Amino acid sequence: MEIVLNATLAGGVCIGACVDMLVDPFAAIIVGGGAGIVSAIGFAYLTGALKNTIGLHDTCGVHNLHGLPGVLGGIVSAIVAGSATKPFKN
Repeated sequence: MEIVLNATLAGGVCIGACVDMLVDPFAAIIVGGGAGIVSAIGFAYLTGALKNTIGLHDTCGVHNLHGLPGVLGGIVSAIVAGSATKPFKN
């Protein structure tokens, strides 16, 4: 259950990188869902692998909750900024 709770927070971390740009609600759902999946896979498989290979003991899950979705959010924000057609005016 902890993995699911952290995955919901990962969606907010990921979409936060491009939140000031015009992002459609459907795209935000896709980005948040993708971040949740990446985070859940990280908690389920990557945590144990990192602990066994390099001795990384992430007690709070910072790598999987903020690191992986943050990198994904940076990639998404670069794509959104590159695909912008006109400037946003308030």
